[in-house]
Amino acid sequence: MWQPSLNLKTKSLESKRKSEAVFFWYRAARFMSTRKVLASLALVCLIVAPRPAIADKSSRSNDAALPSGALKTASSLYLREAASSAIRWQPWNASSFALARSLNRPVLIDIGAVWCHWCHVMDETTYADAEVAAILNRDFVPVKVDTDERPDIDAYYQNAADHLTGAGGWPLTCFTTANGALFFAAGYVPPRPGTGPNGSGGQNTSMVPLLHRIVEVYAHDRSALERQADATAAKLRAESSQAVPARASVDALRAEILAGLASSYDRNAGGFAAGSGARFYNFPAVRLALAHGFFGHPEFTAMSLETLRKMAAGGVFDQIGGGFHRYSTDQNWGVPHFEKLGYDNAMALEAYAEGYEASSDSELDRVARAIVSYVNRELLDAKTHAFYSHQDADSFKGDDGSYYTWTIDEVRRALPAEDARVAIIFFGMEPSPARAPDGRIVLRRAMSAAELASRLKISEQQARATIDKVSAELLAARTRRKTPQVDHAVMTDRNALMCEAYLKASAALDDEQLKRIALDDLDFILGHLRDPEGGFFHVWADGRAQVAGLAADQVYLLNALTDAYQYSGDVKYLNEARALAGIVLKSSREPATGLIVDRKGNDKGVMVAEPAAGARVFYDMPMPSVQAAAAIAIAKLSVITGDRNYARAANDLIGGASAAGAAVMVGSVGTLGLALEYRAQPDAVVAIVGAASDNPGATLSRSAGLWKTALATYRPGKVVTRIESERVGAATVPAAAQAMFAASKGRNAPLAFVCAGTACAPPTDNPAKLAGLIKTFEIGADAKTAVANDGKVGNAPPM
Repeated sequence: MWQPSLNLKTKSLESKRKSEAVFFWYRAARFMSTRKVLASLALVCLIVAPRPAIADKSSRSNDAALPSGALKTASSLYLREAASSAIRWQPWNASSFALARSLNRPVLIDIGAVWCHWCHVMDETTYADAEVAAILNRDFVPVKVDTDERPDIDAYYQNAADHLTGAGGWPLTCFTTANGALFFAAGYVPPRPGTGPNGSGGQNTSMVPLLHRIVEVYAHDRSALERQADATAAKLRAESSQAVPARASVDALRAEILAGLASSYDRNAGGFAAGSGARFYNFPAVRLALAHGFFGHPEFTAMSLETLRKMAAGGVFDQIGGGFHRYSTDQNWGVPHFEKLGYDNAMALEAYAEGYEASSDSELDRVARAIVSYVNRELLDAKTHAFYSHQDADSFKGDDGSYYTWTIDEVRRALPAEDARVAIIFFGMEPSPARAPDGRIVLRRAMSAAELASRLKISEQQARATIDKVSAELLAARTRRKTPQVDHAVMTDRNALMCEAYLKASAALDDEQLKRIALDDLDFILGHLRDPEGGFFHVWADGRAQVAGLAADQVYLLNALTDAYQYSGDVKYLNEARALAGIVLKSSREPATGLIVDRKGNDKGVMVAEPAAGARVFYDMPMPSVQAAAAIAIAKLSVITGDRNYARAANDLIGGASAAGAAVMVGSVGTLGLALEYRAQPDAVVAIVGAASDNPGATLSRSAGLWKTALATYRPGKVVTRIESERVGAATVPAAAQAMFAASKGRNAPLAFVCAGTACAPPTDNPAKLAGLIKTFEIGADAKTAVANDGKVGNAPPM
């Protein structure tokens, strides 16, 4: 059971100050760690110091001042679930803070998510306590925020909380002035002394005495408290307005990131670790290692593939239902936190699809297909063809993932005797199982199919068939349990990531249905979430688009549109990508720094009304870096269109990255590393030229066969274009291939052109030869790709 550690030492704001880079390393190591609660609960001096009690204010203030049922119509399931609480929760908006000012009250902001286990625990314990509810309704303005719906608000208060008290993760409990300036933050707070896990919670670290103390301070020392809070807010504003200083060249940063990646590799459990405690997947870093390995560094390939295999064998992967749980509570991927988030599984699917393309390892193929099976079953809306955002860990009040765990007796009751024996052996249920906090067993792959075959004295083929049969039987038995709820909100950023993953998996797994799903999803977003300015809203819920779009929504969608053009050949996606790129470059970049920021919202009168910028846009927190993802997408547009304005824009986007580095940040800069890796290699372009249907009687036309091969062959950063021969003009053929195309124009057969930088291989009409060219052409031509010998690359894209 988790045991909180308490730190009641008073620290000045200046001594508590960390650099932004260190802060975001901290967040990368512990984001969504809902068990990271009360760990740095350092009270502001004003709150810790004893004060005489003040008179009960109930005679002059009561809960009737707060509107009731304010969250009943919220788009967020997390907020709607709180609508019936005894606490009169208010939504995040300017009106709630105006109410706090008119009532002369501080604000409690609870930031969490419907999938967050400890958020449920706090709702069911602390916020269900009658005295807590009475104090909050009488003396505070309580506000609920869904971190998925408003990640911009969450990011602000996570940053502010770290500066002030060191708190972080979810739930995040924030106490602010009436204009939203933070003066105290914590994680999970039990209702009363001794009521937390293992009897935790003291006079200053449980909710009832803490609320009383804050009311006293607000009454007696409000001006000093506000000065402290405003100083924190001013410091955050100053950081966000500063231009990012140049620290070193991006080539040097690339070398530093790769060196950090290698040094952080966990040779026992796989993964790229940052300290002890919970383990997060870091799929961008896995993809970076795979990409760098492709360009002549097999040790990086080995790190990536071994990490993928070990994560998939652990309890963090749902062994019978597919899909990854949120993170591992231990270092060996054994016991997860059981929620399943859409963006984790999107990034996982992309990584496993690329890993399979690069290795042809059937185990990675199996995992990728299992992820797809889970997403299709639980997260895909059959009506809209869009993806839901996440699935809860808990099935009922007080639960903690029991839907996914087992006892040996349950397995024996669910399966025939021989099948139960196989399940107990293969899924590691004896002799030393991985156990959830409630003692139930988490299934893992304790051995390979070959090892099971040896143990049972059967063929490996029989072993695989038996594993499949037993898994299906257990899944069927599990479906009779109460399934954890799925949040049906459709979010643009999550859908864009899933769309991109499905496109890549469609080629890697040779499954055209995945491409159709991805394009249907994309068409839904394009048709239903567009805002009046041409960008896209963040959420679709209750039959309408809601919540102003964030930078991540626009950038991830831009990447998905660019890939959709490559995988479909439909020019409408290219046109949409170009239009959205213009919006991103015009509306989402801060003029002083060139950094991607969220557009201004409707939070006037609130401390976080202004969008913030800073080095954090280069970090994966926990979704891919917005800045690096934008640079990758716009660089692809440059290659596809030949428009050097995109090349210059991509170069500007990535140019500030040199200030974001430091090897300690390796756990958060995988996407940035990928952008730099692509930049360090010559542009790889595969152009397929041929009629749309050059052999109508064939199941697959020859040009379509070449195109399929081009998409399914692994080469990091490659761009694939399909050009119908009847529409070919000089501008549609990549510049490097134009002369070669002209020389072969009289040929009737479809042709594939592979170019890297300014060099092109002879065209081919043979799929096998094309695959070989993609894997080898101009690979190793540049000797300066190694970590120890990194420098400017001769034919780097003009970014």
